[in-house]
Amino acid sequence: MDYLVRDENTQKAFISEGSLDVIEILKTYYGYIYDSIQREGFILKYNQCNLFKELVLDGNVVGFCSYDYSREFITSALNNIYVLPEFRGNGLFLNELKRTMVENNKPSIMEPTRLVVELLLRYGFAERVTDTLVASAIEFVVPGEHVMSNKEYGNEELSTHFYDLGVCRCIHILDLSGEHVAYSSPLNQDIIGYDCLEEIGDDYIFRIVNTFSEKSAEFSRILMNLEDGLPVKSYALEEVIGDGEEFSFYIESLIDDAHITRQKALEITEQIRSEYEEGVISDESLLIRLAYLFNTSAEPSIKSHAEVCPFCRMPIDAHDKYCHFCGIILESL
Repeated sequence: MDYLVRDENTQKAFISEGSLDVIEILKTYYGYIYDSIQREGFILKYNQCNLFKELVLDGNVVGFCSYDYSREFITSALNNIYVLPEFRGNGLFLNELKRTMVENNKPSIMEPTRLVVELLLRYGFAERVTDTLVASAIEFVVPGEHVMSNKEYGNEELSTHFYDLGVCRCIHILDLSGEHVAYSSPLNQDIIGYDCLEEIGDDYIFRIVNTFSEKSAEFSRILMNLEDGLPVKSYALEEVIGDGEEFSFYIESLIDDAHITRQKALEITEQIRSEYEEGVISDESLLIRLAYLFNTSAEPSIKSHAEVCPFCRMPIDAHDKYCHFCGIILESL
């Protein structure tokens, strides 16, 4: 087979603020990868993305991954990954996750398959906390239309750190005292591979609520340890907002794209500098705080969670050091 060749293992990428058509890109530029997907009967989870990247091994393009930007949780979410069968087992998924964390920030994963969760366990990014329940340092995001619940739930995007291998679904406790549980609908790939069509009934809800009631403190400790072990890039204040005389690359790009005026950018950078010096935000949350302040319509859009940030009213988890929507250190509130 004639693979596309990339010198020095460089990755070509397609990026857009709008939507990119994954199938169209594959058909146009990577016919042999598209043909392999068809032969294998592999099911792509999403046909649209904001970022499409090649996966390269020994100079050959042997797969791809794509990301979607989650505007609710301000994160880049991996929504597809595919590697040609003959090149699997070479750590391409692991390398992609590490590269993303080191060069940018921690990604999330859109509706992971059971195989993806098992790989996260193998890589040390996740840990079994019961026989079937997995806690992951990398968050899982589920679109609102694919979220199910044992009680009334709005059409809201769900973010969670937990996955149940027994039922092949992301699991999240929205309200522990109210026994409100949300979970993802089963994916076709898992239905075919693991026959996971079992309905989530009252018995399961009772067991999972009891598990979290008894072990929530332990689960939080495990997640904090897992997150501390991630190779996440650390940003300096000047790198994010500039040195006081010039704006940073991030801010200049927003100004150049007419997303914000220079006067508004100056006000925001002064606010971030003040909050940073007061200890309200940290190196880890600088970019999140920047994105939040530049989003002039940043209103709470997720309203079904019992535990929320007291500043922005978006969902938080017990182990969170800072709000992943507004960037404020939770201990400071």
